[in-house]
Amino acid sequence: MSKMAIKISLTGAFCNYVGIIRKHTDLGIKEMKNKIESREFLAETDANDVDEIGKLKDLVNSLLKLKAKVEIFNSDRYAEGIFNYQQISYDEFMNSVDRLKEITEELQDCDDVFTEEF
Repeated sequence: MSKMAIKISLTGAFCNYVGIIRKHTDLGIKEMKNKIESREFLAETDANDVDEIGKLKDLVNSLLKLKAKVEIFNSDRYAEGIFNYQQISYDEFMNSVDRLKEITEELQDCDDVFTEEF
């Protein structure tokens, strides 16, 4: 299983970002502020879940519109659940999202064909 995560740096007042972050995460205000200030991952999701990655995409795009600096990370799990994160570009992130959507659609089409045959 792989994961995607983001860290952000704010370019304006924290209060400008609270609504967007709360809309897309379950974090309280204090937890949000602590994660941003300590440079922890603000949001993390399963990179193979099309719905969850779509939510992360919406959060990233909303933060970018507010001029936040967004760093996106991708990981693969190794051994004992250890995730090795590597920073990726926005374009790589968008390609991953698009590719996941395409694969999901193709799998659904295959399922539909097999269902019709049996």
